[in-house]
Amino acid sequence: MAVLLTAGLAASSEAQRETIDRIAVVVGGEVILASEITSQVQLYALQSGRRPQSEQELKKLEDQIIEQMISDRLFLIAARKDTSLSVRPEEIEAALDDRIANVARNFPTNEQFMAALAQEGMTVRQLRKQYRTDIENQLLKQRYIQQKLYSVSISKHEVEEFYTEFKDSIPSQPEAVKLAHILLTVEPSQQVEDSVMTLATELRQRIINGADFATISSQYSSMGAGANGGDLGYVSREDVVDEFARAAFNLTVGDISGVIRTQFGYHVIKCEGKKEDRLWLRHVLLAVPPSIDDSTRVMRLADSLLQAARDGGDFAEMAKEFSADNSSRAQGGELGWISTVQAPPDIAPTLQGWQTPGEYRGPVETSSGIHILKLLDYAAEKAYTLEDDFDGIKELARQDKTGRLVDKWIAELKTNTYIDYRLDENAN
Repeated sequence: MAVLLTAGLAASSEAQRETIDRIAVVVGGEVILASEITSQVQLYALQSGRRPQSEQELKKLEDQIIEQMISDRLFLIAARKDTSLSVRPEEIEAALDDRIANVARNFPTNEQFMAALAQEGMTVRQLRKQYRTDIENQLLKQRYIQQKLYSVSISKHEVEEFYTEFKDSIPSQPEAVKLAHILLTVEPSQQVEDSVMTLATELRQRIINGADFATISSQYSSMGAGANGGDLGYVSREDVVDEFARAAFNLTVGDISGVIRTQFGYHVIKCEGKKEDRLWLRHVLLAVPPSIDDSTRVMRLADSLLQAARDGGDFAEMAKEFSADNSSRAQGGELGWISTVQAPPDIAPTLQGWQTPGEYRGPVETSSGIHILKLLDYAAEKAYTLEDDFDGIKELARQDKTGRLVDKWIAELKTNTYIDYRLDENAN
């Protein structure tokens, strides 16, 4: 199964089949497949909102992407040769968490994200597995580049020269707000939890009594999990979450599991076959969505906390007590500075025209939950000046200098590495 789910984009299986085995470029001992280039073109179109309008535009974009991919492979080859470099497993896990979170943000709700995964026959664990090698390679390349750039410094004279040369093209410092928030998540009540578990138990009994498993899954499963009668195909233990694996891999062919609770909801699992260490599985999946009453209850709490803050309550203490955001709760809900032009789409309208520190806004509903926002500080858009923004201009100058150094290293690596472009000859 060839699946691309990156930033909410599912590549067509037809496009994948057409390109899957074509070698586009050989870089040293690394291979770049035509399918990888196709995927990157699709990803660019999704993220930029711009699609090539002609064959010439498409060819130009493909050429740019190929050169970037070659540069990435060159750095990866060099990084692997440096035995002083390593990436810790916890770093990979943290980066994977960020990658999955970024993909999930492209969906209005977490349920829709899970549904998209289910429709692709995937789980979050499978998606993490798909991304793991790429993440590890990225971290290794970053470590290599950082090590080479460690000694790069920028003198005051270089900053002044940079500003003199580029001051007319340096973008303005964007409008920004410094925020704190309280995040309240909407969780299903115990009553909802019990009712879904009861239904799962009843469906399992119907299957035990002779009802067709695939039909039950098609009729009742949530989030698209009933497609093809809940058929997951052959999966390994590593492909599924721990709770699911513990139940499934104790089954023999023909067995039906008990009712299993995972992060996705309640499952009933059937083992259809076995092949070495992989099982052919079907499942019924019943999600446990919050009810309207659950949402109303949390919204009432948000309203009461907002009123308490406006009445003079200690916002930081309320954040520490009530917020579900573990990364900001200990700091009283502080989120730091956010550019209003780069704010997440679901809170951007709330930030428009907000300039008075100490004010509160909300409740704001997003895919993460319900937010109460406090404006801590405001900075209007302004042009950079050497006198007021020396540190910021110094950082821009450093980025320019390091960019030129990176281009130089790439040119040297290309000179010393075998590179064979095969895409054109494959097309003939």
